[in-house]
Order: sequence, then structure tokens, then C-alpha cells
Amino acid sequence: MPEITILDSVLPDDKDVRLLLLDGSIDAYNSEVLSDKLKELLEQGIYKIIVNCDGLKFISSSGMGVFMSIEDEILENRGGLKFVAVPQKILNVFQKVGLSDIFKIYPDEAGAITDFKKGL
Repeated sequence: MPEITILDSVLPDDKDVRLLLLDGSIDAYNSEVLSDKLKELLEQGIYKIIVNCDGLKFISSSGMGVFMSIEDEILENRGGLKFVAVPQKILNVFQKVGLSDIFKIYPDEAGAITDFKKGL
């Protein structure tokens, strides 16, 4: 069974933005780990989330569904879910299923942080 590790970091310049570093694979068996982490952030009132996918090897429809399931709550609270450092093969999947039309994707964290500071 694939494993996923999620490292959670507070940005030093902005306590309202949380950075999640994903490492491994997200599938139907472990997508609940991701879901629980995101729900925990929402319960803490954290609605600005940057997801660094540099270490992500695979994501199933279950994993993508986790992100989709929180999008409305994030937007209702004037937040955002932004993806950075998405490997090309994962980006191809995001594009095929339309996630790249819903979520903003950046080459690195700096662009996502800048947009949060601008209110985008």
C-alpha cells in the first residue's frame, strides 16, 4: 500500500498561510490521511493553503476528490488552495480532469505566497 507523508509548516511572514509538503502517493487507501489534515486546518480557521507537490509520485481520483471537497468552504472564507512544484506527470492528470482550471498552480512557493499577499 502506498504511503503519503504530509509536513505542515507555518509561513514565518504570514501566520494565516499554511504550507503542506506532500511526499509519496495518494490513493483510495490513504486519501483519508490527507482529508483529515485538511479538515484539521479548516477547523483551526486556516483557509489559505499552499500544497507543495514536489515529492508527490501519484494521486488517484480519491486524492483529487479530497481537494475538491474543501474548495467551497475555502472560498466561502476568502481563502485559497494553491499548488506548487507539481511534477509534470501529476500536472498532466490535473489538466486532463480539469483541476488546473479550478486551482491555481505555480512553479514555486514564492508565486503562491505573492498572490495570497495580493489577495488573489
